[in-house]
Amino acid sequence: MIVKLDTDFVYGKMEELGAGLLEQEAYKALRASIDRFAADSDATAQYERFMELHRVLEEKERQAEETSETEMELYDRQEQALYENEVIRQFLYAQREFSHLHNLVSQFFMKTVEFNRLPAKKRSSREAAAAAAIAADTERKSRDDPTV
Repeated sequence: MIVKLDTDFVYGKMEELGAGLLEQEAYKALRASIDRFAADSDATAQYERFMELHRVLEEKERQAEETSETEMELYDRQEQALYENEVIRQFLYAQREFSHLHNLVSQFFMKTVEFNRLPAKKRSSREAAAAAAIAADTERKSRDDPTV
């Protein structure tokens, strides 16, 4: 017997997730950053030149060829110029945010299947520190006052 999951249910939940995402102001701002980059031919050309140099240097590294100091200096200058360009910098940030969201969704799904339960929400280091402080304070109070 072949068992299949209800993909209509899954699509429904994905549509719900997508609709919620599209409504967020942060999404709209990030999407606008990508659109600005795509419309700016100078920025896209600068980015493409850098990516081509990046590919060339990666290929040299893969083939165990030596990279010259001049090539590395050029790479560093071009990389710095990317971050000095506001349109490219915002584009890179938007890409990173969307990639992070994609990874978050993928990891949540994979961990749900792996653990056969919903995974616990990952806490930021700040949240973890606050929780630890509360736990320590509660433990201290319970030692000082057993009725707590």
